[in-house]
Amino acid sequence: MKRLFLFIILVLWSASLAVDEWKSFSHPFPINDAMAFGDGVLLATDAGIRYRHVGGDYVYHPETGLETSIFNALASSELGVFAVSEFGIITALEDGGKRWRVMNRSYVANNVKTIPGATVIGKTVLVIPFTDRLAFFDLVGATSILTINRIGNESLLSNPVDKMVVHGDSLYIRLNNNSIFVRAMDWEHLSSDFRLSDPATWTALPATQEIPGLEIYDPTKVVVNGITLDDEILYDAGTSKIKWVIPKGDDYYLVGNFHIYYFDQRSGKKNFTELTQYSAFQLSQIYELKALPTGGAMVATANGILSYSDTYGWRVPKFAYNQLLSSVSSYDSRLKELSYLPDGHVFFHIWGHAYLVYSNWGEDLDIAITSENKQCIDYFMEQEKYMTSISTTPAPDNSGFLTAASSNYGYTLVYVTKNGDVHCANNVGDNPHAGALFATFDEDSSWVIYVGNRECNGYACPGNLEVFKFPAPKYNGGELSNYTKKVYSGLTPGAIDMTYDTQEKRLWLVTTSGLYYFDDERDTVVTPSSANGLIGADYSAIDIDTHGNLWLGSTNQGAYRLTQKNKSPDTLTVQHFTTRNGLLDNNIADLAIDPVLGVAWFAHEKGVTYYKRNDLKNASENTIATSAVNVHAYPVPYRPKIHGLFTIEGFTEESTVSIFNRGGALVRSFNKDEVAGGKLEWNGFDKSGKLVAPGVYYYVINNGSKVKKGKFIIVH
Repeated sequence: MKRLFLFIILVLWSASLAVDEWKSFSHPFPINDAMAFGDGVLLATDAGIRYRHVGGDYVYHPETGLETSIFNALASSELGVFAVSEFGIITALEDGGKRWRVMNRSYVANNVKTIPGATVIGKTVLVIPFTDRLAFFDLVGATSILTINRIGNESLLSNPVDKMVVHGDSLYIRLNNNSIFVRAMDWEHLSSDFRLSDPATWTALPATQEIPGLEIYDPTKVVVNGITLDDEILYDAGTSKIKWVIPKGDDYYLVGNFHIYYFDQRSGKKNFTELTQYSAFQLSQIYELKALPTGGAMVATANGILSYSDTYGWRVPKFAYNQLLSSVSSYDSRLKELSYLPDGHVFFHIWGHAYLVYSNWGEDLDIAITSENKQCIDYFMEQEKYMTSISTTPAPDNSGFLTAASSNYGYTLVYVTKNGDVHCANNVGDNPHAGALFATFDEDSSWVIYVGNRECNGYACPGNLEVFKFPAPKYNGGELSNYTKKVYSGLTPGAIDMTYDTQEKRLWLVTTSGLYYFDDERDTVVTPSSANGLIGADYSAIDIDTHGNLWLGSTNQGAYRLTQKNKSPDTLTVQHFTTRNGLLDNNIADLAIDPVLGVAWFAHEKGVTYYKRNDLKNASENTIATSAVNVHAYPVPYRPKIHGLFTIEGFTEESTVSIFNRGGALVRSFNKDEVAGGKLEWNGFDKSGKLVAPGVYYYVINNGSKVKKGKFIIVH
C-alpha cells in the first residue's frame, strides 16, 4: 500500500503537466462511513474520499473521477471497492487506486439522499438505502435492478433503513424504529426475482434478536474485540467519539465522524496515535477568496482565519483577531470584506467588532480599529456598539482602503489609510447598508466609488447602485468630503459583488439573480440582452480575466465563464463548470481569477478548487526579443511517453510558434488559442497525428519582425 501512496503522489505531479488542470483542497469531515483498505482505512466524507494510514494521507476529489464531493457509503467485495454519494452516484476505484470511475448516476434524478454508512454488497449486488426507498444495483452489468419503498408492513418513507448486513444469501435490515426484517436473496440472479418488489416476501424478526453486524450503536461505549475501552481520549463528556472499529492485523483503526485513532496494543500497553488532522488543508467554512498579485490566493473563513496558497500548499492557518466572525453573517450577507494592496497590506473586517490593517500579506497585524476606538465610524446598533460592513475595496491610489459602515441613518463611507488614519463621509447612503463596493479614478483624478446599497444586510434585500465622486483625499486635506452622488435603480435584489473591466472601462455587477453592467454613455444600469444558460442560478461572486471573460460563481450550479461576442456586453456566450468538470462543490462562496499563475480559484465551505488553463495567464508583459531571457522550453531532453507535454512559455499571445525537425521540415505550427497565455504545450505529435521520431528539433517564435529561436532534443 505504500507503493499505492507513492503512486498517488506521482499522479498528482504528472497532472500538473496537463493543459487544463483541476485540483481541490478540502477539509474532509464529517466522516460518514469507513472501511479497511490497504494499510489503513478508506473514509467517505462530506469533502471527498480520504485514504488514511499511519504513514500517509490522501483525499480523492472530483478531479480524480468522483464527479461530486459528498459521499455517504463505502463497500467492497471481490469485484472491487465502491463508493456511493449523497444522492446515489455510484463510483468504482480503479487504475491501481489512482482514479474512480462513475458506474451510474441515474439515482441522482430522484433528489433523495442515501443513508450514511448503511450500503452493503451481496456478492454481485450493491444494496443502497435511501431515506424513502431501497435500491438494488447490479455491479456486473452496471444497471439498476429494482427500487422498493416497502418492507413487510413498513413504509420506508416513514421508517427508513438504519442498518443492513449480508449473511450468505440473506439480507438483514434494521429500520429506524428498530424493527428487523430478513429476506433470502439469489444474488447472482436477482434481476430474475419477480417477487423482489413484494413487501410480503420479507420476514419480520423480533427486535431483540441478535444479528451479527446489526447491533444498535451504543454512543456510550467503545468496544474492541469484546472489551470496552475506558480511555479518556476516546470520549467527550461521556459520549464516544468512535463509530467504526476496524481491525488491522493485531491492531485497530478507531474512527468517528470527526476523529481517527490508530490503536496499537502489541507491546502490551495501550497506545493511541491520533490521525485525525488532514495537514495538507486545515481550513473550513471558507466564504471569501482573493487572488494575490504575486500569484496564489488568500482566503478568509467564517471562524476568523486567514491563509493563502500558491497552488502547492497552504500557509498554516492564522486567526485574524481575538474575535470570531459570525458564520451566519458571513454566508447570509455574502460578505466581501477582504482587500489588499500591491505592497502586501491587507484590510479585513471582523463582523460587528473591528477593522484590521495588516502588513506582510496578513502576517503582521498593524492596526485594529475596534468599537472602543471607532473614531468617526458609525455604529449600526448604538446600544451594543456594533460596527458592520458588508464589503471593502482598495482605495484607487493604493493609499489605503474603503468600506461602508452600516447605520440606521444611512450608511457611512470610510477611508482607512494603511497607516491607520480614518476619514468618514457619514450617512451618505440612501439605505442603512452597503453591499458590494468598487473604486476607481475619473478622468480628472477624482475618486469614483460604486456602492450597491441594501435596505437590510441580507443578500436578498432590495437595493440600488449609488455612484459617488470625491476629490482625491491627497488633494482635499486627506478628507473624504465634498462629494457628488447619483442613484441608479433597477437592482432587485441589491448587488453582492462587482468587477471592473480595465480595458473597456466598464463596471460589472451581479445580484443573487441577475447580471448587470453600468453604461456610462447611457448613464444607466443595463442587463445583457443575451446570455443563454444563466437562468435559475443563485449567484455569489464575479470576477474578470485578462481577456475580458466574466466568471460567475453560484451557490447551486457551479461556475460560469461568459465571453463577450465581438466585445459586446449585450451578447454573452456561456461555458458552464460543475463537479463533473472538477469543482469540489457546486456551491461556490467566492471566486477569483489569478492572471499570474493562470488559475481560476473557487472557495467552498469545505475547501478550495483551482482550475488552471493557459488563457487565464497574463502574457501582456512577455516579449520575444532575441535577448529576452523569459522564454523557457522544458523539459529538455523531452521524453513524450514519460513527460507527457513539452512546454514553451514566456512569449506574447500574438505570436506564432513553429516546430521544425533537424532537416528544416515543419512539424507543427501553433497560434491563437493554441498559445493562449503566452504558453504552448505540445504532446510530441506531428500535424498528421503521428509521434515524431527522436532527435534534435528547433522552435521558432514569430511576432511581426521579432523572432526567438531555440533547440531541444526528443528521446524515446
